[in-house]
Amino acid sequence: MKQLMRAGGLALILLIAGAVFIACNAAPGAEPSGVASEQKIAQAVQATLTAVANDSASTSDQSDVDAAASTPASTADAATPTPASSPQQAIQIPPPVTGWESISKPMAELGSPDAPVVLVEYSDFQCPWCLRFHQQVMPELKPLIDAGEVRFIYKHFPVLGEPSVIAAEAAECAGNQGDFWTLHDWLFDNQSTWKGKSDVKNMLLEAAAALGYDQDALDTCMDADATQQAIAADYRETQQFGFRGTPSFLINGRLIPGFLPWERFASLIDVFAAEAKNEPLPEGYTTAPTPVPPDTNFGAEEFAVAGDPDAPVTIVEFSDYQCPFCQRFFQETKAQLDKQYVQTGKVRFIYKDFPIDQIHAQARTAAQAAECAGAQGSYWEMHDLLFEKKDEWENQANAVDIFKEMARELGIDSDRFDACLDDGVYADEVQADVEEGQRAGVTGTPTFFINGRKLVGAQPIVAFMQIIEDELNK
Repeated sequence: MKQLMRAGGLALILLIAGAVFIACNAAPGAEPSGVASEQKIAQAVQATLTAVANDSASTSDQSDVDAAASTPASTADAATPTPASSPQQAIQIPPPVTGWESISKPMAELGSPDAPVVLVEYSDFQCPWCLRFHQQVMPELKPLIDAGEVRFIYKHFPVLGEPSVIAAEAAECAGNQGDFWTLHDWLFDNQSTWKGKSDVKNMLLEAAAALGYDQDALDTCMDADATQQAIAADYRETQQFGFRGTPSFLINGRLIPGFLPWERFASLIDVFAAEAKNEPLPEGYTTAPTPVPPDTNFGAEEFAVAGDPDAPVTIVEFSDYQCPFCQRFFQETKAQLDKQYVQTGKVRFIYKDFPIDQIHAQARTAAQAAECAGAQGSYWEMHDLLFEKKDEWENQANAVDIFKEMARELGIDSDRFDACLDDGVYADEVQADVEEGQRAGVTGTPTFFINGRKLVGAQPIVAFMQIIEDELNK
């Protein structure tokens, strides 16, 4: 596990960063999730006044997003309304994400635990926009923190390379010595002196020693598994919320994926403070109805299940046979999961169909083909063949004929298979999976639930291992 977690600090974090949002987006009609999809983020950006482009044209040129994604703040419409510019229409504040109240990091918190407003920052010490927040927003925020009006929590989101990971390690270990904030402030105030340097660790150790930290203890701590796991835990939260770049924030559970000037933060703090105190919201704001919480109580599958039924971990995949990212998961990750966890009795794997009809015209029929093969004991063989030969049948008018030929390749009863497919015997089964996914908040494929914990996109094996091992250790 140590080799997995360390690997220069990058195997755990930067490899995952490369797969954050490689997923097929579901149709607009799909039920929204309590955790953000790309569309949900854009809506939250608009509803919580995060159209930074209104403030500065340069904002759209943020350089501190990870290499796999575009700038999150730029997803907002440049014409995002504000109470001043569109007084006739109240801005509807979206409901908070599920479970935000439990977010904490005792070593990196400021303010009263009873503060009505909780502001969580997910940040990277190399990020110039995170530095801007530190320089421009924190001095204005500090009086509210001291007055007990705001509780501030810092979380690690190191996506800009190995120096970011090393800086996060150093700050985490400084916190273990009882003083997170002195090194936190030094890292931002001196960003230009260490950012991107090859000998970052030694530079930071020397700086920490000069600040009064125990250098040897800091050095040992930075290489410890526990430190890596703590940073990984912060990072997993960013993926749960769908954040793409730094800095990203939660304010009383509302998603703010991008830098805001102080004036915007001040407005939102007023809104959420009023809400928390059960006072009338400032003029021009209203709250959205609370959505139904995601339902992850999934039904049993007759064919699409593999592994020991008593395995301590269950992975449920919602997938679309025509989705290229589902195919990527199949090609790059599933075999590793099967070998390491399913075949060893640690994981039970369940496949659920989530065809996105608007963009994948043959996916629903492909899902039925797999079920029809399953009726003859060949579900996984057809599942594999559909992904292996996707390029041969997708977007083809004769896809049904190709599916029938594939069944013949598998050696199953072709007459029985053909009748099953032609009669739509498993159409209701596929639709039931889709509805289960919608109730669970699935908005794109592939989406996974690992003992109920959501993971979105064609993630590398390390992302699965982190959650699986965490569940196995419970």
